[in-house]
Amino acid sequence: MTDLGSPIDDPSAALERLEASEVQAEPGRRRRMASWVGRHGDDVVRRLLRGLYLRRGIPYMSRAELERAFAVLRVYTDPEVLADPDRLLAPPSRLPVVGARWRRPVRGGMHSHLTFPTPYRPVHRLYGAEFRRYDNLDTVHLFAWTHARPARASILVTHGWAVGRKQIHEREFGLPHLFRRLGLDVYFYVMPFHWLRRPTGVRFSGELHPSPNLMRTNETFIQKVLELRTALRWIKARNPAPLGMMGSSLGGYTTALLASLEGSLDFAVPVLPPASLADLFWTASEGDPVLDKVAEMGMTRERFVKAWALHSPLSYQPKVPWRGRFLVEAAGDNLVTTEHTDSLWEHWGRPRRYSFAGGHILQVYRSDYHRELGRFLADLGVVDPERLEPRRRLGGR
Repeated sequence: MTDLGSPIDDPSAALERLEASEVQAEPGRRRRMASWVGRHGDDVVRRLLRGLYLRRGIPYMSRAELERAFAVLRVYTDPEVLADPDRLLAPPSRLPVVGARWRRPVRGGMHSHLTFPTPYRPVHRLYGAEFRRYDNLDTVHLFAWTHARPARASILVTHGWAVGRKQIHEREFGLPHLFRRLGLDVYFYVMPFHWLRRPTGVRFSGELHPSPNLMRTNETFIQKVLELRTALRWIKARNPAPLGMMGSSLGGYTTALLASLEGSLDFAVPVLPPASLADLFWTASEGDPVLDKVAEMGMTRERFVKAWALHSPLSYQPKVPWRGRFLVEAAGDNLVTTEHTDSLWEHWGRPRRYSFAGGHILQVYRSDYHRELGRFLADLGVVDPERLEPRRRLGGR
């Protein structure tokens, strides 16, 4: 999903227009068409994103410069770090002081904008100098929908690349459905370099993360992990009931990573998740002169995967119990293809999985997976089955 001032300013509105235009078609045909439209919508966005990165140019000028970059990356790729990621990714021992910018009564409880100082400090001094040039990164933003009485479960949700605006993701994830119908306390996390955390002068939300800058991408994942682990533990201290996490696209990848690091999670729901961000970048760049030029300098797919192994869910075994793992994909996804979901699904021991009709951007039948999520949570015992919507005849697998 994009927030670039691009052709898709509010994907949710486009989805509803498409559904309304297809009400006369047979249900099976509607879903096949939704996936076809989704694939073609993803193609448009793929070309847009490749153009944005190409205009930024290659971050390395020579083979020697690339080799120096890899030498610097050893702080993240050291085998001892990958064997014990808490060397870099452990949350602080003390919970933060969380403040509220505002609180508003809503039907069923309270809606709040919460903030706390980031616990992150740059690992490498070279990035530290860069990090200090950015504003808006020092404050963590959480939006909360909480019930007057502690809920039976809580869920922390995060967004995909280049977006982050709360109003979009309320509809994308069905946050009112999670809060009111399923009865969850819901928290929404804004990633660094996105929306409220976009530094001044940056062209669009997410421009600088993730990016071909290998060090900044590693450091920003460290920042996200520390912030999310801190937020999860603060939520758990507020309500000791079962706690889960869900995210889409980049947020799905991040959710899968946290499921491998954070023992406080009872369930994890990666939606449209790449299994390896390095593999995704590499395959998306195939055929580009930029990739050919970097390859001539000595970059290979294997070296790229190693450079970003610290934040790959495939580097670790999940800590979330098997029955608490649930993968969601789109049948027409042409950005994060089935191969990625397959890799994560296999790595996670083939847990529950669901495919809905639509694409990565145009998630036309996303409400199908919202309902399936409810059934998943009911099966876990964290949602009352009486809260579920009636099962529809047609859905995903």
